[in-house]
Amino acid sequence: MDLTGTHKINFTEEKQTLLITLYAKALDSRLKNSILNDRKAEEILHMIDYDFEKINSFGNEIMVVRAKQLDTWVQEFMKENPNASVLNLGCGLDTRISRINPPSTIQWFDVDFPEVIELRKSFFSNHEGYEMISSSVMELNWLEQIPRNKPVMVIAEGMLEYLTEKEVKDLVNRLTSYFPAGKMAFDVMNSFAVNSGKEELKQTTGAIHKWSVNDLHDVDQLDSKLKRADSLSVFKSKFIHKLPLKTRLLFSAMYIFPSFRNMMRILLYKF
Repeated sequence: MDLTGTHKINFTEEKQTLLITLYAKALDSRLKNSILNDRKAEEILHMIDYDFEKINSFGNEIMVVRAKQLDTWVQEFMKENPNASVLNLGCGLDTRISRINPPSTIQWFDVDFPEVIELRKSFFSNHEGYEMISSSVMELNWLEQIPRNKPVMVIAEGMLEYLTEKEVKDLVNRLTSYFPAGKMAFDVMNSFAVNSGKEELKQTTGAIHKWSVNDLHDVDQLDSKLKRADSLSVFKSKFIHKLPLKTRLLFSAMYIFPSFRNMMRILLYKF
């Protein structure tokens, strides 16, 4: 694992967006009232050659709160299922494995494009109970590397928005058909959020959000095996109490209006 030198990033489109979430978590780690305390993200950030200032306007606080909620659901799942698998789709440079530090009885898999995993291997190493898988999540054969005889927790943080609705449905159907039981946690954005940030996202990274959700019943109907267990607006998360007063007041004001309230929702499903 090479932790020296500088890693220059040449990713395009959705692959480049992994730097947005990394930057948000690194910035949070510098705060006195940090939500994630993600020192690993800060460590990685300093070893990457990239102009992070150009991605400093994508709602860092929202991404940190989202990550904390997903962390919490993963921890709850592992407590209930100590001999399970965790499947982190579109992992990018996410440091959840370090933040949560799962017990040795958990098998954890981080999945992303081959070039992303190649970079990730500069900061993480496969070891017993942890494996990085090089593949687009839409490829057909990577899933066979995951044991199917255990309950699974699937996480897709800031990823499904870059797929079409049909691709999301196909992926979800494959997961629920492959695993006997488990949970799935991910975020969705409404059309107001997608349209509001479309031009800036495209100009900055070249990426495009393809899937928006205005009605959660549309998500419920993606797969008959899915049963919604929880859903919340990121602006109503219990973790925003650690944010600066100015940001908390802004979030409270935004929550009043449905278009803002539902800009990003975090969902948990059972199957």
